[in-house]
Amino acid sequence: MNTSEVQKGFWHGAFLLTAVALFMKVLSVGYRIPYQNIAGDIGFYVYQQIYPFYSITIILATYGFPVIVSKLVSEKLAGEQYEEAEQISRYSFYILSMLGVVGFSFLFFGAPLIAELMEDSDLTVPLKATSFSFLLMPGIASIRGYFQGNENVLPTAWSQVTEQSVRVTAILLISITLVANHHNAYTIGTGAAVGSLIGGLLALILLTFLRMKKRTERKKEISINFTKIFEVGRRLLSEGTLICVSVLIMVLFQLMDALTIVPALGEYGLDSYQAKETKGIYDRGQPLIQVGTVLATSLSLSIVPIIVKAVSNRDYHILREKTGLALKISFVTGASASVGLALIMRDTNTMLFTDDSLSLTLSILAAAILFCAIAMTAAGILQGIGLERLAARYTVVGVIVKALGNILLIPVIGINGAALSSVVGFLAVAGLASKAVYSHIGLEKYSFRFFRFVLALIAMSGSVWMLCTFIPSSQSRMFASVAALSGAIVGVIVLSITVILVRVFTTTELLQLPKGEKLVALQQKLSKGA
Repeated sequence: MNTSEVQKGFWHGAFLLTAVALFMKVLSVGYRIPYQNIAGDIGFYVYQQIYPFYSITIILATYGFPVIVSKLVSEKLAGEQYEEAEQISRYSFYILSMLGVVGFSFLFFGAPLIAELMEDSDLTVPLKATSFSFLLMPGIASIRGYFQGNENVLPTAWSQVTEQSVRVTAILLISITLVANHHNAYTIGTGAAVGSLIGGLLALILLTFLRMKKRTERKKEISINFTKIFEVGRRLLSEGTLICVSVLIMVLFQLMDALTIVPALGEYGLDSYQAKETKGIYDRGQPLIQVGTVLATSLSLSIVPIIVKAVSNRDYHILREKTGLALKISFVTGASASVGLALIMRDTNTMLFTDDSLSLTLSILAAAILFCAIAMTAAGILQGIGLERLAARYTVVGVIVKALGNILLIPVIGINGAALSSVVGFLAVAGLASKAVYSHIGLEKYSFRFFRFVLALIAMSGSVWMLCTFIPSSQSRMFASVAALSGAIVGVIVLSITVILVRVFTTTELLQLPKGEKLVALQQKLSKGA
């Protein structure tokens, strides 16, 4: 196989995994809206209290450990050391199994203490149910990594689609059944945790079947070498953790909310039920923020592999050009999503979640999309240029800022303090990571055309505001849906046209975007018309 064929296969695999990851994110966000409608605000609160723990295992089994396992396996296959590649796969499973048992034990036996920290002892059973996901992680991560090391991403893609599709279906069906039988919110939350386990179990069964078929090709027994086990473990835990921390940023922020909001709202003066209900309403913002961030980063993060290639080729001109473009896209799309969502938040809240409770709080939280998009893009760039430790360090700083913000602000100003602390936490990560990218790559002369974009943003905001004033304000979901969807469509159209008209992006930048030639032609047409 020649070099061009290898590169073609690599980019095809990378595109497939990116497409599947986008599908997973959209599905992961989308199902929580009908779940809230089924379980109510208290039911949604219960689910969001246990969700961060499950999400951690998903990320470990998808983004962190498989990447390192695949790297170790591919290194051996490159030297035609096939038995040692099998050995790496087995050792990885052993090490991850020990880690999985530790994670399971911590959450299962520590569930009463964690529930106590959350000031809700009824969360003990849902937390214990969630703990079993740590036992599924080792097999899923090690097998995905093995196949990816063999340059076969199909098992990873199929297992991800299977896991997420079955999980979402099981969660919704179990929840509908339990609600219909008048079970309480905590039983419904436990049922949702079981639904998640069903998805993970089926993914593991699929991967195990594919792995056993692969294993029959080589029947040579592999002896155990404890020195190599130690080396594989060292690389898995060190390199895998560095990759995972940055990807976990949104989950870690949600974990801080789960641990601190209800106790802090108690200090603010709310009783237990009011605090839980308020947390459940506040959690409506999480899927909205994730959708906005996914949309804002889907294009900017797709440029990161090109940045990695430029680093390996030592092409510093392309490196600066692509890095600047990635950050610019994340800023433009992130700011647009933040402002646009804040403008239509009241109607969006009613459309999706039946009423407009805490719309002001959710509007504040919408600002997090901008800083989260920049933070994730900058962190991806830092990882691409070999500065994973910096990216992980800045994420930890942001999580600490978030936790301290919750502890200090919520007792004083209530639930708005949680929204503000999220915004400030993401701002801290975005600022630190962007500054590091600037200093290491040198973007001082890159043209971001900030004021031109502000003009486009004002035009979009004005048009959406005018539209919303003409649509009757009502608690009706129908009117709210018309207002929210109309506002979103008008906002996108006005923003897109204005961004092109005032030349926020240069012709060179537009040509690097999807349908770039058509965008350039439109820009020239609009300029002549103006």
